[in-house]
Amino acid sequence: MTELLPTNNSMNTTTPLGTLSVIVHRGTNEIGASCIEVASANTRIILDCGWPLDGGDESEPPAVPGLFAPGSKPAAVLLSHAHPDHIGFISKISSDVPIYTTKDTSKIMLVGSCYARGIKLPADRFREVKVPSASGPCKTHKIGDLTVTAYPVDHSAYGAVGFLVEHEGKRVFYTGDLRFHGRKPGMRERIIRELHGKLDLLVTEGTNVGREQTGLSDEETVERTAVALSRSHPSLVVASFSPQNLDRFVSFFNAAKQAKRTFVCDHYMAAVLYMVNRSSFPKPKTGSNLRVYFPKRRKVIEKFEKHSRAAEITLDEIFAAPHEFMMLVRPSMIAQDFGSRLPEKALLLYGMWNGYRQKKDWLKAEALLAAKQGAIHECHTSGHAHKKQLFDFINDLAPRSTVPVHTVHRDEFKGLNVPPRLVTNGEAINL
Repeated sequence: MTELLPTNNSMNTTTPLGTLSVIVHRGTNEIGASCIEVASANTRIILDCGWPLDGGDESEPPAVPGLFAPGSKPAAVLLSHAHPDHIGFISKISSDVPIYTTKDTSKIMLVGSCYARGIKLPADRFREVKVPSASGPCKTHKIGDLTVTAYPVDHSAYGAVGFLVEHEGKRVFYTGDLRFHGRKPGMRERIIRELHGKLDLLVTEGTNVGREQTGLSDEETVERTAVALSRSHPSLVVASFSPQNLDRFVSFFNAAKQAKRTFVCDHYMAAVLYMVNRSSFPKPKTGSNLRVYFPKRRKVIEKFEKHSRAAEITLDEIFAAPHEFMMLVRPSMIAQDFGSRLPEKALLLYGMWNGYRQKKDWLKAEALLAAKQGAIHECHTSGHAHKKQLFDFINDLAPRSTVPVHTVHRDEFKGLNVPPRLVTNGEAINL
């Protein structure tokens, strides 16, 4: 058990002794902008502190006392995963407030800050949240008089967790973002096994509640679809997905192997693989099924590139036998690196949210593909739980009360076995 002792100014004068207070500062009726406070009479912590989806860094942060409004500072901020709608505002937090997250999330944030204009987590503020192995026990952390336990969850950002917060017999679980159709079914089973019937309050995401299900049903179907499309395709196959989504990388890498193609990642993906450094993920090397292309226009970071330069492959090598490769691309690469040299009838496997295709860079890339008689096939499944699977999870978990966040259809949660508690931003719940 690790411990952080709060200073006196982390005390919460509004929470009665012996109770646990929960305030959703933002996110009760929107997707993104997650920010939840959990407090005892002596200690306050903040779970996530993200941008709204439609505002980014130009938007105003929520009026959290001690962070973005007058009041005592919380003892800590805890981050569930590396997506901006959960971490965006940490750059505006006072430098003396420590930030807890998993080591994997900190690494994803580091690489993202280097290559994708992501949010940086200063090393001197980082406090590691320990996560269990698949068969090992969960690790608890003492923050003041609150006990915090991280539970790994399946999401499209590697290293994602939910947080259990306990105080004097009261228990609150915050899911962060999660799904049940990825590659990690054991994560759901652990949460149900260890927390069934033991929660006073569940704060859960509900992104896909009220939405028509789009895309493929699960990550295994993504892989099978990619195999079927690329196995018989006569030209280059390119795949578009976030390098932070390691489940998607595995799907496309496995598909390339089954289709007898070499997978080519870029410098960003190679840096993620190097930093995460798991034996379950392949490593780029010469003569292997995983090579690295270094785009013309890129930020050169030697401490990352030196570990994958031996696996470098050039466009000339790829274009000499395009039917032998599957390649990770971004729209800028299609326009700037490929240009008129894009092979005829190239196939793009699109592995991200469909809405991005309306942006100018994607419209330009798709026009280049069309000019070469290329094709686009959507090969994506959501990073968020489908409604039925989410409601089954909540009913199986059997919390005494549920607060939906990260959703615009919270009224649909009234279909749960136990009716939800629908709160407004800033409203306190005392347990």
